[in-house]
Amino acid sequence: MISIRCSRRTNIITAYVMAVILLFLGRQLISPSISPASEPVKHALIFISDTDSIDAGRNSNSVYRIGLDGRGLKRIAGSIPHGAGYLRSTDIDCHAASQALVIASHRRDLNGFHHALLDGSGLHLDRPAADDLLTATRQIAIAPDGRDIVVSRQFEGFAEPRFGLVAGDLFTRYFGVVKSPTAERSYISPDFSPAGRLLAYISRRDDAAGRGSSLVLANQASGREQIIYETSRQISEVVWSPTGEWLALVVDRQIYRMHPFGGAALGRLTDHLGGATSPRWSPDGAQISYVTPSTYPGLQQIMTMNADGSDKQRVTNIRGQVTNGCWV
Repeated sequence: MISIRCSRRTNIITAYVMAVILLFLGRQLISPSISPASEPVKHALIFISDTDSIDAGRNSNSVYRIGLDGRGLKRIAGSIPHGAGYLRSTDIDCHAASQALVIASHRRDLNGFHHALLDGSGLHLDRPAADDLLTATRQIAIAPDGRDIVVSRQFEGFAEPRFGLVAGDLFTRYFGVVKSPTAERSYISPDFSPAGRLLAYISRRDDAAGRGSSLVLANQASGREQIIYETSRQISEVVWSPTGEWLALVVDRQIYRMHPFGGAALGRLTDHLGGATSPRWSPDGAQISYVTPSTYPGLQQIMTMNADGSDKQRVTNIRGQVTNGCWV
């Protein structure tokens, strides 16, 4: 009788342990392997810079956070080791609701992107579930749902660098090619509309007839695409406003804005001698942060302005190269 009771107890304990293990593994498969942020990050700008002299010496850079008043500069993700050296990050994006931060690095031998929280905790490499689809990643964007993600990455087999779009999600980590480049065309700067229904991106042409750029809107459900603006000039970036009313874009190193559905009229927002890049909208759509060279050669600073281009203010006072990331 005693042995039977012991056997039953052992079976119950074993079943309980197995259930806990299966539950744990299931959660690992459907969610990112990071814990919640210890303290939510908000009212700050997140950006990349090699302002730290140690990072610059390693030919790498770091992710920083700074308050909108220019105070509280903090390095939240330092030099990321890779091989015998360190990575140089090319782009970042964040999702304020989940506090997720994704970091792209343009390395052909790195298949994936780094993922962390906005406070810098939980940094780890997210690899795709299959195939080498996330090498040489240049730009990266998270959808409003915090799950879908799209990247612009360099493809092999071309005489000149050519970029295409790859999309997937943060949970299953399955990715597929959305737009393959050709010898004449690259696809860059993907960004989701506020509802996630549309994807904006830039199609850049470089052929015997010359160079040009097209601004494209793609419907995520139907796959239908529409060119809303074409120019012989170079468009290098496009970002949606949080309200969906505007697109901010960089044309020949100056920032413009346009209505995505109201014709192709551009309104110029900047006129900096050294140019302006990396526009990012504030959460309420009232302001835009961006990067422009400072008075010192080779140095850049983050600025803010109203959505109509007025009231330009400098936020940072640092040394080094800067890539704007996100505004939370």
